[in-house]
Amino acid sequence: MPTITRFLGFLLVLAAAATAAVLALAYLVTPEPRTYTVPIDPSVLAGARPLSPPPAPAVTDPAAADATPASLPGKAP
Repeated sequence: MPTITRFLGFLLVLAAAATAAVLALAYLVTPEPRTYTVPIDPSVLAGARPLSPPPAPAVTDPAAADATPASLPGKAP
């Protein structure tokens, strides 16, 4: 039984060493300086419209906030 434990420990140490080697190599490699964005033609943006309506304005009065949600389903009046 100790040989299996020793073998699994060896595999764990080997995996840790391989991970450290890969991370060290990844640290040495410099990333590519280019960006992955594509310029958009302004004529396409001119005809754009929002996908959904804007959200409702926030209620700042606490009394109005208590009265408004009563119409929501699952809320007892």
